[in-house]
Amino acid sequence: MQLDNIALEVLRHQLDAVCGEGAATIKRTAVSPLVVEGGDYSCTLLDGKGQLLAGGGHIAYHFYAATNAIAGVFTEHGDHIHDGDVFLANDPHRGGGLHAQDVFIMRPVFAEGRLVAWVANSAHVVDVGGMQPGSFAPSATDCFQEAIRLPAVKIIAQGVEQRDTWNILLNNVRMPHLVEMDIRGLTAGVDVGAAKLQQLAERIGADALQEGFDELNRRTEMAVRREIALIEDGCYRSTSWAEWNDERFRIPCTTTVEGDSIRFDFTGTAPQTTHFFNSKEFIVKGKIGVELQRLIGRDLPLNQGYYEAFDVHCPEGSLLNCTHPAPVGAAHIIAAHDASEAALRTFHQAVAASPGSPSRPYLSSSQTMSANSVVTFSGQGLSGATDSWIMIDGTAVGSPAGNDRDGTDFNFYLVGQQSAIQTNDVEVSESWYPIRFEYRRRSSGVSGAGRYRGGCGVDFAFTVDGSPELTGASIGGHGHIPMPGTAGGAPGRPTSIELHDPDGGVTPIGTLTQGFSLPEGHSYAVKAAGGGGWGDPLDREVAAVQKDVESGLISAEQAREVYGVDVTDGTTSRRAELLRERLAKASPAAIEPSRVDADELASTPALPLAPGVEQRGGVAVSARSGAVLAHAPRHWSDGCPVLVETVAEGVETRSYLDPATGHILHTEVATAGEPRSFESSPLRWSAWTS
Repeated sequence: MQLDNIALEVLRHQLDAVCGEGAATIKRTAVSPLVVEGGDYSCTLLDGKGQLLAGGGHIAYHFYAATNAIAGVFTEHGDHIHDGDVFLANDPHRGGGLHAQDVFIMRPVFAEGRLVAWVANSAHVVDVGGMQPGSFAPSATDCFQEAIRLPAVKIIAQGVEQRDTWNILLNNVRMPHLVEMDIRGLTAGVDVGAAKLQQLAERIGADALQEGFDELNRRTEMAVRREIALIEDGCYRSTSWAEWNDERFRIPCTTTVEGDSIRFDFTGTAPQTTHFFNSKEFIVKGKIGVELQRLIGRDLPLNQGYYEAFDVHCPEGSLLNCTHPAPVGAAHIIAAHDASEAALRTFHQAVAASPGSPSRPYLSSSQTMSANSVVTFSGQGLSGATDSWIMIDGTAVGSPAGNDRDGTDFNFYLVGQQSAIQTNDVEVSESWYPIRFEYRRRSSGVSGAGRYRGGCGVDFAFTVDGSPELTGASIGGHGHIPMPGTAGGAPGRPTSIELHDPDGGVTPIGTLTQGFSLPEGHSYAVKAAGGGGWGDPLDREVAAVQKDVESGLISAEQAREVYGVDVTDGTTSRRAELLRERLAKASPAAIEPSRVDADELASTPALPLAPGVEQRGGVAVSARSGAVLAHAPRHWSDGCPVLVETVAEGVETRSYLDPATGHILHTEVATAGEPRSFESSPLRWSAWTS
């Protein structure tokens, strides 16, 4: 049977439906609140070769990771894969997924006597052993301390449960009853998915099914490449820093666009470390794909073809592609998030320079997932028995601002595509755990100021109530380095965490702190990060500033000093003063560009070079004032006065000003002493010849 265009589209939706049904089975049969309420699970389909076809559930980052897990099955078991087998793996170093707690359960699908597909389900289970309850161990210095690590092993062999494997796993984890039930939920999900796929294969034939899989992947890759081809060839660069409290780890990304190809290269990334946020190349590529799909090929499936359309290079032995036995308990967060955000910033720069790109409406400031804050607790639970759990309330950071709208509060995404992990209802958390929430609300104060402001993060605090003492481990990022804005937008606020005692004492702790104590009556408080703004704050509409004041988001004094608006009468005379003050405080430009005849410049067609910056022939000019900034192939910001401000020890912002007006064209967040960490060099600029 051969599949025509309509049949292929039907097949695509059938695969999505199978993923949805498999994911729903997990939700109905698992028990842990993080899985059932938070949605930390997925159902992924792959062909018989282990190539990604489709995914469902909340965690799209699992989809590409499933290809690594299936490759691990082939490595460990070769030809000894049979109908009725079910495999488990959790070691990123050896055929696992994102980290040890994200257990993968995988089942092969057979039809006509041969392997035709795989169903691979994953969820975050409450514990997989190691030195820290919950298995997030910031103090671990190698992977042996973190968890029990399993390559692909059979938990069911040709329909027969392998109790030895189950016993080894459950003997090494805390709360084995919860772990077992969640894994059985994943197993139920692969059973449902496999049955549906087998029915489909038997109905249309194994050959036709594989041809359909291949064609869907081929067409997806072609469609993504068509959109890449509309992006200006050139080189685009951005740098992120992963934080380990006071330590900084440099993550530079250089992105090259050539024809219908795009390559994200992380050469120069810091070496792997003894900290637990080392990552793997397959994890970084998987994350970049999920984020890219919000901007390019938005209607296309996130399958193998999508991932074949772009390249990612992470040097072996680096923080982003570590080798055994580096600790990898947070391989999917912090550094991996910082890497994907650096890549996305380069992509936004490329799109901003590309007048024909269909991604232009989705331009925004930097994604904010690297600023997430989660916490694990262990101690006596409400039942009197030892309990351990993870709380994700601190993932409700603010999103970046867009080029035409304010950011979204309590969400790291501005543009939606995939579903995301969800915060438990307060009542659910209080009913399961010995805590009482004091508040959970939108933050206030200036954060991510801009023509469009960044989204607000959450402020929350809860008190230990019903347990003599809890021990915690905080896991988060960007306690010092804020999330950057774009086009002159200011950075968002960084994350902060405090411990409060009943007498009013306050103890700040780092975003990565293991083993702190929280006795009964003591409180844990988080101010989650905010997203960066878009555009100069002095361009924000007066009505929008007045609304921010009326809603309690900012004060009248902040409206005057940040946005230049007197909210009592709506006047903006303060803006002219602020512009003059900027130019007076700024360091002189690196160069003074040679003069260009104004009439000649005005008659030269304008092409976008960066937000607010145009290329007119071989000259970069401010779109607002027409001021000459640089001549090709120099960096367009060389003619900008630079206003440098310290935001934390060793961290600064550098605002590149329009020399004629004082408006901010771009604000860079960087560590002190770091060279300019951004670049937008389309080929028509870098290779310009007069």
